[in-house]
Amino acid sequence: MFLSRPRILFWVMCVSLAADSGWFASNAALNAQEEQSSRYVLPENGSAVIFVYDLQNGFTPPRQNKTPMLLIRANGKIEMPSLYGEGRNVRGNLSDTELQSFLKLVIEDNKFGEYDSNRVQGRIEEIRERRQVPQIADLPDTIIELEIPGHSQSVRQPAVGMPSEFSEVTAFQQLLAIRKAVNLLMSETRVGGKQGIMDLLTRMNTKLKEAYPEVAPLQVSDFSGSYLRQDGAISATISRPGRGANGKPNGTYVNGTAVIARGSDEPEITLRVKLK
Repeated sequence: MFLSRPRILFWVMCVSLAADSGWFASNAALNAQEEQSSRYVLPENGSAVIFVYDLQNGFTPPRQNKTPMLLIRANGKIEMPSLYGEGRNVRGNLSDTELQSFLKLVIEDNKFGEYDSNRVQGRIEEIRERRQVPQIADLPDTIIELEIPGHSQSVRQPAVGMPSEFSEVTAFQQLLAIRKAVNLLMSETRVGGKQGIMDLLTRMNTKLKEAYPEVAPLQVSDFSGSYLRQDGAISATISRPGRGANGKPNGTYVNGTAVIARGSDEPEITLRVKLK
């Protein structure tokens, strides 16, 4: 029996689709296995501290306790205690996905487990002497600790003034990348995480639209950071500089500041806008 050309094409398509379905199914299973195997194992005790960040020595105000500036527990809990003056304790939470992403940035992307403080400091001193790079004595040392199954590291890096002068010291630049990520995490945590930023954006953009309807709304990427004031209030800034046709800053800007007083959930929003 001979099949007509349309029937032959039909059967070829069926076989092809069946093969593709099997490939997609097996590939999805493989991807799921890879994703599972790439996860970092966490301590069974959810309250175990797995990451610590602190700044010590240098010209810093007297501390009321020796608790580190930031610690992360295995269950994703973030703790940022009040260290100076009145202040306030700040707490937050990382989702499982966010915690795994943070660990990947530290361990895989920036090779924290391979960091050798003595070797790095030796390279820095060599470059400093050769180039006559000035040292700033009042900067604090950076302390970072990681403790999860299969990955354990503790680093104390002495303060380095003008870190851009040591761009060829790859390990040091990777440590700076970790420190930058930690500072962003702390800024986000102070305002309630990514959802807190979204809430602030909604309030700022509502006020911005009322006063300047022609101005584009601020975005999550415009979040500049936050800090804890001595009176316990949290100040956060969301800001966008204007740029000319050449892509360079042209002196215009849209700046929003939110101040959240201690004991209050209602931020006080202030806008500063320059359009020309």
